[in-house]
Amino acid sequence: MRLKGKRALVTGGASGIGKAIVAKFLTEGALVLIVDKNKGELEKTCDEFKKTGHPCKGIVTDLRDRGQLDVLVEHAWSCWDGVDVLVNNAGIAVREPFLDIEADRWDEILAINLSAIFYLTQKITKKMIEHVVKGSIVNMASKNGIAGSSALAHYNTSKGGIILLTESIAVELAGKGIRVNALAPGFIETPLDQKLKQADDSLSLTERTPMQRLGTAEEVANCALFLASDEASYVTGSTLVVDGGHLANASEL
Repeated sequence: MRLKGKRALVTGGASGIGKAIVAKFLTEGALVLIVDKNKGELEKTCDEFKKTGHPCKGIVTDLRDRGQLDVLVEHAWSCWDGVDVLVNNAGIAVREPFLDIEADRWDEILAINLSAIFYLTQKITKKMIEHVVKGSIVNMASKNGIAGSSALAHYNTSKGGIILLTESIAVELAGKGIRVNALAPGFIETPLDQKLKQADDSLSLTERTPMQRLGTAEEVANCALFLASDEASYVTGSTLVVDGGHLANASEL
């Protein structure tokens, strides 16, 4: 098993891509702490995995609250006596024109999608260094952090920030034995993408995707597994695009 004995923390792990990552990590031998703000979904997900005999625990956390982040980090260390893998997966998206974005919405999306990653990663890696843990951080960016699009200025900005944050801290933490990478999914069959589609029926999510289909959460989880595992031991500061060729097709009419 590729993560046997590894202690992992996955934010936004009760649904969508996060849940698929948790499932993949558990089947590969990891001990997983699932973090989510939705108590009901979190309890349901933990019960589901426990019934299959996999060791996982959950904690409800609002990632915007720095005090709760401190509690989360201490809880993570008490659960498994350490963390080897941190997956910063939690995020939100809302489609709305740039001119209609209100300050509170801007602040909310940047706080959850970007600032929470900065604060949580900083707190976790300080503990890793203190306890001499050679760890792996996987941040969830997006193809929208590489190329812009309309009606998502706040989301796109947050995801672009994740990519540069990933590269910057990867440089500083490499000497500590901590690798930091990002994933940039395209259109994936998740509740989030379904919600965006429902908000605008004119959206054709796969029209410019060469593979002509949505990706699956498991396909993204497979890539997260690679970056988290020792198979990626010489990979840091990278962003792995998982988009069915969408960005490669940018010049197509």
